[in-house]
Amino acid sequence: MTRVVLVSGKGGVGKTTIAAATAVRTAALGRRSLVASLDRAHNLGDVLGAKLTSEPTKIAPKLWAMEADPQLELRRQWAALSGYFARFFAWAGLGGAQADEIAVLPGVEELLVLSRLTELVESGRFELVVVDLAPTASSLRLLSFPELMAGPLGRLLKLERTFMRVTRPALKRVLSMPLPEDDAYRALEELGARMMRLRDILGNPAATVVRLVSIPERVVIDETRSAFTLLSLFGLCVDAVVLNRVLPRELARGYLGAWTRIQAREIARAEEQFATAAMLRLRFWPDEVIGVPALARIADELYGDRDPSLPFVDAPPLRFSDDDRVTTLELRLPHAVGRALDLKQRGDDLIITVGGWRRQLPLPPSLQGRAVRSARLSGGALVIRFEPKEERP
Repeated sequence: MTRVVLVSGKGGVGKTTIAAATAVRTAALGRRSLVASLDRAHNLGDVLGAKLTSEPTKIAPKLWAMEADPQLELRRQWAALSGYFARFFAWAGLGGAQADEIAVLPGVEELLVLSRLTELVESGRFELVVVDLAPTASSLRLLSFPELMAGPLGRLLKLERTFMRVTRPALKRVLSMPLPEDDAYRALEELGARMMRLRDILGNPAATVVRLVSIPERVVIDETRSAFTLLSLFGLCVDAVVLNRVLPRELARGYLGAWTRIQAREIARAEEQFATAAMLRLRFWPDEVIGVPALARIADELYGDRDPSLPFVDAPPLRFSDDDRVTTLELRLPHAVGRALDLKQRGDDLIITVGGWRRQLPLPPSLQGRAVRSARLSGGALVIRFEPKEERP
């Protein structure tokens, strides 16, 4: 089984360095390791001191690295759809170059780059894939796409494709507007299928964990806390929080004394708020960290004797239990508060909204058709109890 470590955090906190150091350590342990940057603002090659491409490049024994290319993924995965949209916008009166530009819908490049992760994991070439994600907010907004494709959007696309297949010959005779061909629908369905497989990969805590990188400052800690809650909402297991750039104690009496006191306060707050995850610290290094040897020293300080390819906690964010015919679903949502939480049941799906983020959670077959009896926040988890299953005579 290929393991996946997702490294995320606010921009500028050092997540690329942490991702690279993680892969350097596992490669040194003898595991085929790939570190892949899915962040459009690539600097993985700079950190490794190597020239990278959109394909895995060998850096050291057992170590490969790559920087995903959004334009390449557009040409490879979006050609059929962008071609149709360009024709449609040209028909609507936009110029050729302008039509080509607007044919790339907002967020599509990031989505296609994220879907590349499915191929990297399914290839079986690597024992560990470490992913340097885009800054937290950019990554989080893409995590609802698989549920969207499995839910109403996917059903609508299937109905529309069936309708168009039957009516396209007649419509072409009476309409001048370009109509989508089957290859456009097929491209979108294939993207949806890749993202659904990716959801299964990311939602398996035995295979995938998230490491959130932060620095001990109030604003960054607060953003990390929100990311922790929202990643749990989407079923991802956050097994560690890395506090980077911790100032050494010997600076407490000098020019940076006030900062060391601020950091001490925020470290104590982080240890309390992220108690369900491992807490890793990395001091503020006095020089730049570039190249495999420097990254190996970072990994030594960060992980000690630990194997970073293994989960640091064993607490899946989603858990089912049965008691006297009543099934309980427990979804870990650390730091969620009641006024920011909304729960609806729509058919065989639960619609959970936390702080403006929404997840459509499909219920397993055993719970389909059963209504929610109660829901409450308890101990950092949303506990949902379902009506008992009807007994057949």
